[in-house]
Amino acid sequence: MIKYLINKIVNKFLKENKPKFKHGYNFRNNGHIDSLNPQFIEIGNNVTLAPGVIITAHDASTLIHTKKYRVDKIIIKDQVFIGANSVVLPGVVIGNNVIVGAGSVVTKDIPDNSVFAGNPARYMCTTNEYIDKCENKRVLYEVSEQFWDEFKSGKIYSSEVLKDYQLNTLNSFKKNGFK
Repeated sequence: MIKYLINKIVNKFLKENKPKFKHGYNFRNNGHIDSLNPQFIEIGNNVTLAPGVIITAHDASTLIHTKKYRVDKIIIKDQVFIGANSVVLPGVVIGNNVIVGAGSVVTKDIPDNSVFAGNPARYMCTTNEYIDKCENKRVLYEVSEQFWDEFKSGKIYSSEVLKDYQLNTLNSFKKNGFK
C-alpha cells in the first residue's frame, strides 16, 4: 500500500512538471509531437496534423559524434494542415494558411499562404491556387453545419455526422458525373 501511494505521488509530481508543447484552439493531432523536447514546439489555432506526422525539435544525428543534441524551436502558425507521414524538422517556422502535402520533409521555413510538398518540401503554389485547382476539378464537397461545428469544437465526429458526411459526399460525387 505504501509503495502504491509513493508511486502515485511520484507519478503525479512528474506528470505535472513534464514539459509540454504549446498549442492554440482547434488543434487536431493525429501525429507524434517530440516527447524529448516538446517545450520547443509552438502550434497555432486551427492546425491539423494528419496520421503519421512527426514534429521533432531535436536532431540526434550529432550525438554520437559530439555528445551533443541539436535542439531548435519549431513554430507552426494558424490555419495549417500537415499531410500524412510528413516530418517537420528542428528550426522551422510554418506560416499562416499553409498546406503541407503528405509525405513531405520540412527542412526550411514555409511562408504564409503557400502549399509545399516533397522531400525536401518545395513550393508548389499558393493556398488559393490549390483551392482553385480543386474547385475546377470538382473535388471539393460541402460539409454540413453539424460536421463543421464538431470540427471547430475539436470533438471526435459522431457516427451520425460521419455517416451523413459520407452519404452526402458520395451523392455529390455521383452528381458531378464521377463513378
